[in-house]
Amino acid sequence: MAVKTANELWAYISRRGLKPLPKTSVSEWADTYRMLSAGISAEPGRWRTSRAPYQKEIMDAFTQPGIHCVVVKSASQIGKSDIMNNVIGRFAHLDPATIMMIQPTIDMAQDYSKTRIAPMIRDTKVLSSLFYDVKAKGEAVGKTRDGNNTILSKIFPGGRLIMCGANSPAGLASRPVRVLLADEVDRFPDSAGGEGDPVDLAAKRMTTYWNYVMGLFSTPTFAGESRIEAEYLEGTQEEWQHECPNCHEYHLLTHRNMITDHAEHTDNQGKRHVTVHAVSWRCPDCGFTFPERQMRHVPQKYVMQNASALKKGVRSFFVNCWASPWLPWIKVMQEWLEAQGDPEREKVVVNTRFGETYEHKGAFDGIDGFLRRRETYDAELPDGVLILTAAVDTQDNRLEYEIVGWGENEECWGIKKGIILGAPDTAAVWKQLDEQLDREYRFRNGMGLLVARTFIDSGGHYGKEVYAYCQRHLARQRFAIKGASTPGVPIIHKYSKVKTSRGRTIPLVLIGTDSGKQYVMDRLAIDVPGPKYFHFPQDLPENEAISELLWNRGYDEIYFRGLIAEQRVPRKKNGRVVWQWENIAKDKRNEPLDLRVYNLACLHSMNVDWEQLEQLVNSGNTNEKTQKSAPKVQKNAVKRSFGCIKRGLRGD
Repeated sequence: MAVKTANELWAYISRRGLKPLPKTSVSEWADTYRMLSAGISAEPGRWRTSRAPYQKEIMDAFTQPGIHCVVVKSASQIGKSDIMNNVIGRFAHLDPATIMMIQPTIDMAQDYSKTRIAPMIRDTKVLSSLFYDVKAKGEAVGKTRDGNNTILSKIFPGGRLIMCGANSPAGLASRPVRVLLADEVDRFPDSAGGEGDPVDLAAKRMTTYWNYVMGLFSTPTFAGESRIEAEYLEGTQEEWQHECPNCHEYHLLTHRNMITDHAEHTDNQGKRHVTVHAVSWRCPDCGFTFPERQMRHVPQKYVMQNASALKKGVRSFFVNCWASPWLPWIKVMQEWLEAQGDPEREKVVVNTRFGETYEHKGAFDGIDGFLRRRETYDAELPDGVLILTAAVDTQDNRLEYEIVGWGENEECWGIKKGIILGAPDTAAVWKQLDEQLDREYRFRNGMGLLVARTFIDSGGHYGKEVYAYCQRHLARQRFAIKGASTPGVPIIHKYSKVKTSRGRTIPLVLIGTDSGKQYVMDRLAIDVPGPKYFHFPQDLPENEAISELLWNRGYDEIYFRGLIAEQRVPRKKNGRVVWQWENIAKDKRNEPLDLRVYNLACLHSMNVDWEQLEQLVNSGNTNEKTQKSAPKVQKNAVKRSFGCIKRGLRGD
């Protein structure tokens, strides 16, 4: 190699190393270079920011001088993944730096890398020449030029893209980072492995850079506990607004001002169906209405609500479904109208379509309303019940149990709530429980149902006895459970195993009690019989009842006080406000709430064939009593000799 003079070296350094900061914004870079991949994007080909104009300001905020934090609270399907990808592509190409993207879990980070990042690198030429050894299918080769490229770490000249999960403290705190992108922050755990808030943990890696920038993206969750909502309020609060064609005022479009021409009907199962023919927006100022087609073409822009946040370097944006070119208004309003009255479905629409936080149900004023809504059943089992589940709460001096019936769309009927006095290490106690779980509960026509599955709480001091009982009755679908009060955990958290005193292994079901309690509160708020409605029985006078069950079902004042014994309250944790369930009952008796959570979890653990159950129950064939409680299992699964029409316990 020829020896270079000092002048030649200086010229080389000036050309290659002393480049001015690039002025190209993220949107300009995307319009010039970005290609959308076939099979990933609904509109493959060259990127066009003009297709969804609300994306431009969000992307360009990442290169705006003085801006260090960009917050996006949005609905789903507004293109936020491509916004983040464009930020990654622009910096990797023009302003190399260490870039970190955080997903809620490591598994989600791996999936995002394979399905989103790798196709972008492959199909965008300026990136495919930068990133080392990317396979045609989008997965990094294990052995690369420097031996460091993996699915979660991709090298390019002057920088690196790191993918990690919010549940991994090692990945968040290991390297300095200049550009940080956090996706779906409302789904992040409160703490990364006990080391603190995941976003705060990663943000500390940015302190060595004067020109750092952080992007926080998410659809919101619940009011009062949404991380993205809190971050949005700290920023400029820029709403994507439309101009009224009549009064020319700018307004944020919401479902509250939508006028629909629709028809609805209820099928024979009580499920409501809505057909929306047209949707128009009514201006809240002038009162004129305009159809979707016209509003798509009116002037639109971001309107800032909190300009003072610019001094802090925080820009925050709000985009809902009405701005998205990919979501027809008719489809959105149909989803909303059909969801009304069902809190669980309402939450999904409010969060993912409207981009708003959902108000929790709960904190009922009292029990009088529940006492009044009790109804008289004409038999042990009322019409509509298709399957029975049971739940058992284990206390030091008693067992409390509840047997409930379920119908289509998870409509629920309380059948019996009872108490068995005695320490759970006494054989007589478990024998009395058998009497309740083994009996046949009958309809008016004489047909009967057996309890299909039972969940028994194994927490507390008598877990060993619960495990032994469940081992003896495994064939009868009686399973030990344990509650997990971690926020965000689904009602069926996971399936585990536990050894009994005899050394055998039995299933252990971990229940997300926080989620379960919210589901129960949401359903208690439904006041019209139908899908997910809770029915409660009114006892008959003792002299009119033909069986003890009909005059002593157990749904009295004590039961309802226990059912609403808890409410969600805010608590400060690791510098953040989190919402936790707190027992507000004077006597602290919350067993009815726990039992209803366990019963709901029990139902969710089964894949019930409702159509087949309805045919069997309504057939009137008393010879099929046992068959309708027989399990329907998947191929290669262990056959059950007792239970319900289902596909076995998931996770066995």
